Amino acid sequence: MKRSILILTVCLFLVNCKHQISRIGYRIDKKSPAYADCGIPIKKHEKIPDSVATKIGSIWLADTGFSNKCSEADATVILRKEGCALDADFINITNEGKPDEESVCYRCKADLYKFKE
Repeated sequence: MKRSILILTVCLFLVNCKHQISRIGYRIDKKSPAYADCGIPIKKHEKIPDSVATKIGSIWLADTGFSNKCSEADATVILRKEGCALDADFINITNEGKPDEESVCYRCKADLYKFKE
């Protein structure tokens, strides 16, 4: 019985090893070919005027509590895939938390934008 619990615990750690993703204002299909890193630009803490671009969604990347593959580089890959799947023109990180005593993960909130024509 103890061995079964140990195996189940190890599996839980392996399954929940990435960022927790919360999408606000949009949905995507992760199986879509568009869900790939297309090299979309990522800005940080920029003021984006309404006359330049329209926000088409927001995303939160957080720590699941069991995360161990949640660096800033991992977050960048997720953000780019989300932006590409949504056909965004760029991403603006508006809030970020570096690894600290509270979490070993890089956490952030970002907005996805489409340029106005």
